[in-house]
Amino acid sequence: MKRITITVSDTQYPLAQGQDVGAIEAAALVAVRAGGDIVKVTLYGNRELAILVSPGVPITFEIADVPDEPRDDGDLSSPFEPFSSVDELSVFDDL
Repeated sequence: MKRITITVSDTQYPLAQGQDVGAIEAAALVAVRAGGDIVKVTLYGNRELAILVSPGVPITFEIADVPDEPRDDGDLSSPFEPFSSVDELSVFDDL
C-alpha cells in the first residue's frame, strides 16, 4: 500500500488510503488561482481535514510504501486512533 503524506506549511498529515493525489493537487491549484479556498482531504484515522489553500502556502506530497491497514478505509463515520492498542505497538519490540 502507498502512504501519502501531505505537508501544509511545516505540518505533516498522513492521508487515508485511496486519496487521489492528482485530484487534491488540482483542487489546490484551483484554490490558489482563485486567491484561496478550502480543500478537504481524509486523513489516516478516517478524519477529515479542511485546508485553507492560498497563494504562499507551501504544500508537498510524499509517497511511501507501507503495510496494508484494513481500518484505513476513508470512512469518516468510523474514525480510529492510529496505534490505539498495545498489540499494534508491538512493531517497536525489536528496537
